[in-house]
Amino acid sequence: MIITRPPPGLAPTMAAVQAMGLQPFAAPMLRIEHFALSTGAFRPDALVLTSAQAIAAIDRPQWHHLPCYVVGHATGVRARAVGFRHVVAATGTADDLLGLIRASVPARSRVLLAVGRGYGCEMADSLRAGGLRVLRRCVYAARPITRLPQPARTALHAGRVAAVMLYSARTAEAFLAALDAPLASRLDSVRAIVMSRAVAAALAEGPCWAAIHVASRPDQAAMLACVEQACCFGPDHSQ
Repeated sequence: MIITRPPPGLAPTMAAVQAMGLQPFAAPMLRIEHFALSTGAFRPDALVLTSAQAIAAIDRPQWHHLPCYVVGHATGVRARAVGFRHVVAATGTADDLLGLIRASVPARSRVLLAVGRGYGCEMADSLRAGGLRVLRRCVYAARPITRLPQPARTALHAGRVAAVMLYSARTAEAFLAALDAPLASRLDSVRAIVMSRAVAAALAEGPCWAAIHVASRPDQAAMLACVEQACCFGPDHSQ
């Protein structure tokens, strides 16, 4: 099983896959570069982030009492672990997070939206349209890695890879771009385990896979359930 997500999610995913009796190969396809956060005179009433990659930037003791809105249970766990006491986690997508914020954050509140470079513009506009004062800050960038780590390359070339876990369209694109023709030809016996239909769509124009399995929800628990169904119980669980 090739796992393409970057830290901090990489290690727990590898452990979970190994616990299923599968051999994981680490192949993070995005390199995360973190940036310092500057907010000037802006004093937030609430914090919003769509990825655990943003937690380090907003981890300030004076903000630990603020409501912190995140996407996903795992990101919520990580936010609590560094000291945030009022974490609200949306189970699903950024749209679900928007609904939570609109329902619970008073109008005119000051919201700090910490995101990756190239992300969060639509969310910021939606929150502003709902009457919130939003400061959007890019606190990390995700850059594609251009080559698979050697253990993953060797396993794929030898036909020892049953599946590849892909968590985003950008990760899927980076993974395909990192394959030479001989490696790409091996995918016809490999299953893709993907977070969403958007990730599946990113694979549509590339090499042929044995099957593409879409998780029932865009979260880690559903991805692992998809792995179990696809790799442990046979081929009849494609979505």
